[in-house]
Amino acid sequence: MRHLAAGGAAALVAVGLFATPARADVDGFAVKIDQAPATFTIGKAARTLTAVISTEREGRRCLKVRWALTVETKGVSLDQIRVTRVENDQAFGVRAGIEDDAAQIVDQRLDPGQLCRDRTVTGQWAIAFEGPDDGEVTFTARALDATGRVLSTTSSGAQVVSPVAASASPSPSPSTESPAPEPTEEEAPAAEDSEPSPAALVPASSSTSVLGIGLIVGALMVFVGVGMLLRLRARNRRNAAWAAEAPTGFYTAPRGGRRP
Repeated sequence: MRHLAAGGAAALVAVGLFATPARADVDGFAVKIDQAPATFTIGKAARTLTAVISTEREGRRCLKVRWALTVETKGVSLDQIRVTRVENDQAFGVRAGIEDDAAQIVDQRLDPGQLCRDRTVTGQWAIAFEGPDDGEVTFTARALDATGRVLSTTSSGAQVVSPVAASASPSPSPSTESPAPEPTEEEAPAAEDSEPSPAALVPASSSTSVLGIGLIVGALMVFVGVGMLLRLRARNRRNAAWAAEAPTGFYTAPRGGRRP
């Protein structure tokens, strides 16, 4: 049989002597977890779990309550748990035992506080874990009246980790580059539309043809111009030679004319 260390001075007794009755909560009372660690590290100092009960009921006298804490584990042996019920910064007497693989820790006497409409009662436990196993743990806090009736219930879960896992803080490497996103189906048509169509290439080819034709026409015009210039120069030379051969001051009488 597995055992649970609770408060150091608490004796292990039969569960049937203090097991909480399986009854529904009483209307008008509410228990909530006021402080609950999300993680317990094996071998580290105890951490505090706090539950608070309040009531909105009117016309009733104040009540005294007794706290009961159920501890259920997954992957963690109950032998690894150390629980101390704390009241006014001092250990408070409890009874502890095992029921259906869950640890039951119940106050030996009523809490010194009083539960009234404008006053709450707080239950506090210092909890620590020893090695070697890690896993999960669930705490269920119940507030009972003096007769053992369950007034209200609440639960909280936490992780039990090894010191190595607690100190590990994985972070992405700064040198790692994220891969480029692949195009989605919606982006694929847009990429296809951006490619030039055959019609878009026609102006470039036609401009090249026009440039070639322009060069040919220009060459022909230069050739024609040079030819006309040569013909003009030859004509001027013939006129100059004819003028040099003509007589100066004498004229040949025309034939068939009258003499004076």
